[in-house]
Amino acid sequence: MKDLLAQCSVPRPADTQTVRELLVQVPAPTVQAIKHVIAVDGSFREAVVRDDFPSATITFFAFGPLIFSLKDLRQLDRETFIAPEDLAKLKKIQRFQLALPTRNISRAGLGLQESLRLTLHEFLARDIEGAKSLYDALHWLLFRRWTNTPGVSRTLRHCPNRDINGCERKEIVLTAETPYRSECGNCGGPIYLVDVLRLHELVDEEQGASPVTPYLLSALETLALVQVIQTLWELAKPTLLREFLFIKDGPLALFGQVFTLTDPLRDLANFLGSYRDPADQSKVLPLLNIVGLEKSGSFVEHAMHIEKSLDRELSEIRTKDSFTGVVLPLSSKYIYKYVVPGDPGGTITYGENTYWGGKMIFKAKDGSTYVATVPTFGGHKSAPKFEDYINLADVLAGVSELRCSMYDNALIPVALANRLVSLSEVPSSRILENFARGAILK
Repeated sequence: MKDLLAQCSVPRPADTQTVRELLVQVPAPTVQAIKHVIAVDGSFREAVVRDDFPSATITFFAFGPLIFSLKDLRQLDRETFIAPEDLAKLKKIQRFQLALPTRNISRAGLGLQESLRLTLHEFLARDIEGAKSLYDALHWLLFRRWTNTPGVSRTLRHCPNRDINGCERKEIVLTAETPYRSECGNCGGPIYLVDVLRLHELVDEEQGASPVTPYLLSALETLALVQVIQTLWELAKPTLLREFLFIKDGPLALFGQVFTLTDPLRDLANFLGSYRDPADQSKVLPLLNIVGLEKSGSFVEHAMHIEKSLDRELSEIRTKDSFTGVVLPLSSKYIYKYVVPGDPGGTITYGENTYWGGKMIFKAKDGSTYVATVPTFGGHKSAPKFEDYINLADVLAGVSELRCSMYDNALIPVALANRLVSLSEVPSSRILENFARGAILK
């Protein structure tokens, strides 16, 4: 034990000089193109349907995008008193709800894995009034339909029915022409488009499907964002995207089984970021304004450790209208040396398989500190510079305008979205359990 502990080390806070050398002053945009904000958040709650052995549970999910106009927010800021109808302008949200069997619950005699796959397939295929289904968004993302490039495919390594019927078929290729539900040519079992997320591989018929829930929520929140982007892109005027700031609660990353969405998300961000101006094809008009913001974790703790170093640099520009704040782009070398364990001199780039944006610490002029992720041109980078991030000045200017006081360094859209989709409050856990028991055990 002593020998092991002698070889261990922990990341240490970066010294003031190191931080100062890496900090970049963020210029305020000449014209703020962003007019609307869309924030996505979600939550899930497991409800116990039966306490007796063997226990049974079902998990409820709520998530969705909230949208409001910066003009409405600025108007509220000028009001002496805020009327309920004025506040309602900031609470326009499309709320998705899903109930998923996660332990000892089956549908129509199916096993837990089959029940989960069928439930997710039906949920994603559900028609949404006035919008495309989440399956359409997943299909658009996976097969890069923004370019209509032929030959794009996804491959399932194994038949998703192999744990059920022992099917030995491998390398099942899905294309843009494959229906959302098809059949295995070997066993005849169903193959759903949602199988590309491989969530069913985490299901244990005895232990349950609880490991699926955090990865599923992350994928659903991301698909909700993609759905809005797809809708705006397919309108008659794609440049309308330039007027929206997309905010995701948490980093722009996908972990666990659903990390397979990372590559198409990087491709989408790079495509929109490299869009040519219709008025002048020689110029690039980056259309995508998107940021992921973290409220807790190692990076937030590190930001607190270097707060004084950030404040010293910020004091030099606090009175200048031409700047929004200061930003510290985080390279793999910096992250592995000061934030999380790893080899600063190694060849492995932090987040190379999971992140579709580059991390940074942003200190706004009002004193708020944010850990943010913003996509970079050309895909993932080990040491991103300020100019590598897509529309970074506009994005950070938008973020600095959205502060609220519900908790430290909170943003209005994230706080509102969190409240509107929180299953710990609306409805309560007890209501969900009573509802599930009444519906299943009647």
